[in-house]
Amino acid sequence: MNVTTERVCIEALSLPRDARAEIAHRLLTSLENEDFSNDVSDAWRKEIERRRQDFQDGKANPVPAEEALRRAYAAIE
Repeated sequence: MNVTTERVCIEALSLPRDARAEIAHRLLTSLENEDFSNDVSDAWRKEIERRRQDFQDGKANPVPAEEALRRAYAAIE
C-alpha cells in the first residue's frame, strides 16, 4: 500500500460510522461490475486463512482501533 492510500485509509477509518458506511458503499458500488476474485493469489488466500485461524485460536494479538490508528499515524509521520 502506498503512502497516499495509507493516509486515505487512516482518515476514512477515523470518520463517524455514517461517513464510513457511505464511503464503503461508494467503493463497493464502484467494484460491482468487476470480477476481482481472481486478483487474490493462492498464496494470499492461504495467508488470510492462516491469520483468521490464528485469531480464532487466540494466537493473534488484536489491538483496539484507536491504538491501531495511533500506530499508523506514528508510522507515517
